Amino acid sequence: MNRNIGEMSEQPFDIVVIGGGINGVTCAWDAVLRGYKVALFERDDFGAHTSSQSAKIAHSGLRYLQHADFRRMRESIRERNYLTRNAPHLARPQPFLLPVYGHGIKGIETMSTYMKLFDVFSLDRRSFEDPSRRIPGTKIIGRNRVLELAPDIEPEGLTGGVVWYESQMHNTERLLFSFLRNAEEHGGLFFNYCEVEKLHRTNEGVSGVTVRDTTSGAVTDVPARMVINATGPWVMKDLGLGGNLFNKSKVHASKAFSLLTRPLSDSYAISFGIKPMYEDKKAVVNKKSSIQFAIPWRNHSLIGSLHLACDDDPEKVMITDDEITAYLERINEGYPKAKLERRDIVNILWGIIPAEEKGSAAPLKHYKIIDHQAEDGVAGLISVAGVKFTTSRDVAKKTIDLVERHLKGTCTPSKTHAVPLWGGDIRYWSEFRTEALNRHTSYDQTTVERLVDNYGARYVDILRLAEEDPALAECLPDTQILKAEIVHACRHEKVHRLSDVVLRRTDMGSLKMPSDTALNACAELMAEELGWESQKIASEIADLKAGYRWDPYVAQ
Repeated sequence: MNRNIGEMSEQPFDIVVIGGGINGVTCAWDAVLRGYKVALFERDDFGAHTSSQSAKIAHSGLRYLQHADFRRMRESIRERNYLTRNAPHLARPQPFLLPVYGHGIKGIETMSTYMKLFDVFSLDRRSFEDPSRRIPGTKIIGRNRVLELAPDIEPEGLTGGVVWYESQMHNTERLLFSFLRNAEEHGGLFFNYCEVEKLHRTNEGVSGVTVRDTTSGAVTDVPARMVINATGPWVMKDLGLGGNLFNKSKVHASKAFSLLTRPLSDSYAISFGIKPMYEDKKAVVNKKSSIQFAIPWRNHSLIGSLHLACDDDPEKVMITDDEITAYLERINEGYPKAKLERRDIVNILWGIIPAEEKGSAAPLKHYKIIDHQAEDGVAGLISVAGVKFTTSRDVAKKTIDLVERHLKGTCTPSKTHAVPLWGGDIRYWSEFRTEALNRHTSYDQTTVERLVDNYGARYVDILRLAEEDPALAECLPDTQILKAEIVHACRHEKVHRLSDVVLRRTDMGSLKMPSDTALNACAELMAEELGWESQKIASEIADLKAGYRWDPYVAQ
């Protein structure tokens, strides 16, 4: 892919964003929609780290009831609703089931009161014009019905159950790209494999960045009025400023991981308790167990998430073999009929998130937006430490509000709550999906369903390529991925590596390592688009295999 970052030095930007995870991308998106000239730089690929490793749920914040944190619960409900409205193909209602035992503080009567309160706080869940977007209210169900829905749970002492709904993010990688591509269509500039090596410091503060294109080695200086540091677990790297910067607002790290396993349930996400790994000192209700979820996802179960303490240096963090074994033991103790073994693990999703304090497993309760002018006397620099994929839009809004106060003293109202994401401009989701299936009967129906679910209204961009070149209407061997998807990614979605396509632009590798036949076919097709030589093809396949599975990330 040809690009010349040297040209960036000739056009000063209002805002430069460092980091292409969900918080960086949504910050750039919000700023672009407010009319600012924005460039974003990511040293690896967009969403290549924690943002693509979530448990795929846009949570409503139900668990915040235990903290009596109604403000944070409302924030989560509101942001879940925005995702459901603006990306209906990627965020859809998912039922959850919590079995309830006994009649005490966590018994059926208390839970019924909790759920009534939760429903009051989430009345806007049904405010959508489109019926398929409306999120049902909670239900209290009897013991027999619970056992019908989840026959493998422990029946002794079971008195009933609670059913509520969250939004499942069908494909977090495509969701991040829906933000990015919408921002790009409004004028934002996004660069992956471009590492910010240092910040420019003047007497007044930060005035830009030095960027190195890791694909070409080219280095350039990019001037900017404001810089947003949204580098996730790397947010406290000083980027050449040195001194005591960040000491007042230290952000520490914890790690979270989920297991993708053989299916434990069909349509309902099943809740169960395990021994807690840390004490939540801020909970109003002290828990003797930590709630886990076995969430149906692509005919498997996504079980999580487990939070553990880790080093603050992200380069030193990994999941250990002992931690995986301990987690399996706790899952089997809390859900005995699961009987999970190591061979049942298809993949491990893990990432690094902000912690409450150094050496703590407890995740940070609230995001941090650090104004370095106020805290460190360094103007022109803001750092963002986000906690949840769900609320990234709101964190971005507040970040750009702060940027605007520095740039012009007032805030332009954010538009992002009402803007459909790329592919999300769909009035009635169910009707749209049915119409797509009826229109494209020459394709396998599961292929059309998958395209609509991943690309929304822009699925036609993929099929247009297939119509122009019938060879692209074929699927890659051993997959359901159309060759047209690979070509589309290479031409329009800043692809540099085989892993970009296999792991993030398509769902080709979302469950497990594709076959050698599939990888070879994908790499050959990319080579035609990107001009790769045979040696490059071989190295890309080798690199993907070396880094794809979770075993390389486990300390043996």
